Amino acid sequence: MIDEATLKELLLALARGSHDDVERAITNSEALDDDDRSLIRTALDTADSSAGMARALGDAIRGAGEIDFLANECYRAAFYLGDGLPDLRGNTLFEFFSTRRTGRVLDKWVHYFPVYTEHFERFRGRDVRILEIGVYRGGSLDMWRWYFGPQATIVGVDIDERAREVSAPDHVVEIGDQTDPEFLRSLSEKYGPFDIVIDDGGHEMQQQIITAETMFPLLADGGVLLTEDCHTSYWDAYQGGTGRPGTFIEWCKAKVDDINGYHRAGPVDRVWTDMVAGLSFYDSIVVLRKERRFAPFAEQVGHAEFLLLPRFTAQHLTELVAGRDAAVAQRDALSRQQAQERQEVAAERAQLQAELAAVQDELATLRAAAEQADATDTAQVVRDLTRAAATRITGLRRGPQD
Repeated sequence: MIDEATLKELLLALARGSHDDVERAITNSEALDDDDRSLIRTALDTADSSAGMARALGDAIRGAGEIDFLANECYRAAFYLGDGLPDLRGNTLFEFFSTRRTGRVLDKWVHYFPVYTEHFERFRGRDVRILEIGVYRGGSLDMWRWYFGPQATIVGVDIDERAREVSAPDHVVEIGDQTDPEFLRSLSEKYGPFDIVIDDGGHEMQQQIITAETMFPLLADGGVLLTEDCHTSYWDAYQGGTGRPGTFIEWCKAKVDDINGYHRAGPVDRVWTDMVAGLSFYDSIVVLRKERRFAPFAEQVGHAEFLLLPRFTAQHLTELVAGRDAAVAQRDALSRQQAQERQEVAAERAQLQAELAAVQDELATLRAAAEQADATDTAQVVRDLTRAAATRITGLRRGPQD
């Protein structure tokens, strides 16, 4: 799909933010055919930033099944062109790594540094004992010495004699095979017990499994075993494959069952159940933390019993108490409701009595008014009759006018 020269031109053009140079690199590349050019343009069109385009290009290369390190270069460019670098600013190990442009070679996946910090920070400045398996050319031993301090005991292990030759004179490097349990135990007897074991060795399945099975039980209490590059559990070249029996990742998955051993039928494993305080999975890293655990148990509070209360009895008692409390609560709620209803009835009665008194007052007023009205009407009738009678009498006295 793409060669190194074309990819280099594309990434440099993205770093400059020059879309014309990007298009020129795609058009002029002799390594690309029309389908490749269309695939690359489609991938770049999915993003609107140089970092996003670099990542999309890496995804396209990876999806096409091309050489892995070409996709790696795209993701590396995306990290430095985007927010990756600011996100890791302040991580002391990454700062050491990123400024290490001379000296002994140090090769790390960048996303490992936050994991290192999470699990190793608490050991800084202490008389810690560290074993690193797989020191390559000694650069990592320099980093650990700088990070943990001069009081730390740091031992490196490699199968290649040259690792000892190129390491710093003050570094302790033992030569041996990590698949040899006796060799690993001898390191613990000579330099341990180790607080930290870092497996960055051969990354093959048996190497990782034997190292974990041998060194974890020998860790100091509170110690950490960190296995790097666990992505080889998915690589066929390392006897890996998704879900494939015998890989280190599948071995770790089984340890999840062991951690929960007290909740399964059968005997408890005194190492993988009683001594594993935590099992953490990250991209390409597995961390085992050792700490002797107390046997898990459930406990109830809210009553006076403490010891020798059978679980069934405690549950039965809890249900009875809960039933009693519910009945009391219901009774109290009913009492409050009845009291409220009585208050409402009393208030309504008082209101009705007040209204009745008002009506009675109004009725008395109306009656008095009616009586007064009747007396007034009677007097008026008498006066009217008197006047009428007087008029008639007067008329009778005068007699007829004609």
